[in-house]
Amino acid sequence: MQAVFLDADGTLFHHEGYIPDSAKKAIQKAQANGHKIILCTGRQLVEIYGDLATIDYDAIVAGAGAVTKVGETILDECAFSKEQIQTLKAYMDAHDIPALYESPEAIYCSKQDKEKVKAIADHWCKDLSEEERKNHGITLVYEHLSEIDTNSIDQYPIVKITFLESNTPFAQIKNDLSNDFELIQATFAPLGKESGEIAAYGIDKARGMRILKDYFHADSLIAIGDAQNDLCMFDVADVSIAMGNATEEVKQKADRITASLEENGILKAFEDLQLI
Repeated sequence: MQAVFLDADGTLFHHEGYIPDSAKKAIQKAQANGHKIILCTGRQLVEIYGDLATIDYDAIVAGAGAVTKVGETILDECAFSKEQIQTLKAYMDAHDIPALYESPEAIYCSKQDKEKVKAIADHWCKDLSEEERKNHGITLVYEHLSEIDTNSIDQYPIVKITFLESNTPFAQIKNDLSNDFELIQATFAPLGKESGEIAAYGIDKARGMRILKDYFHADSLIAIGDAQNDLCMFDVADVSIAMGNATEEVKQKADRITASLEENGILKAFEDLQLI
């Protein structure tokens, strides 16, 4: 039995809000053949909605490794300590960096930062139809934000922070924080090239993969992805596959390259691996 770990955005799920029918059918066939299909995403559990929620995954690794779930059972959950959140909140405020504070149940932000996400959504969707705008990834991010007074953010179980592009370059943020935290750059294009994610040190998608390999007693692990936060998946996978639309760094590290998301890349990868 193979355990197949699929990234969401840019791999399985298009930013316009859909999963290709070919990918859905490939997943059903692979599961019928006895393989395990795991969604392995930077999204929190609360962000798995729309077409992304129509698949019956065998397990989910959410929050870029912060939460690992099988059915309704949480196998693993890792939140920042109160002190870590206080440190990060102070840093974001001092450098005027818009931030989204993520828990498995909700995505929190200030009123000001929610307005910034709304402006980004308006810009990215200005030429789209009403239906396309409604289903676009950045629109869904905005609609699922919970506005709070972030001065009390240390009272919440935060597992990851996503920060928007600002006047502070990603390289500086990483230099300032990487001794204590994991940082990954620009995982969601609308948020800007200098945007990124912050997780507790040692928390990444590979953590969930290791947990589920033992849980399912998988013979081997297959990882399919397109972005920088998928590279850690490739480190522990027996076979790594980059989407045709992946970054060059991801393609260079992958064992194989499949077609792009829009060109039935998941289906072709499953056929190539003889999963179906």
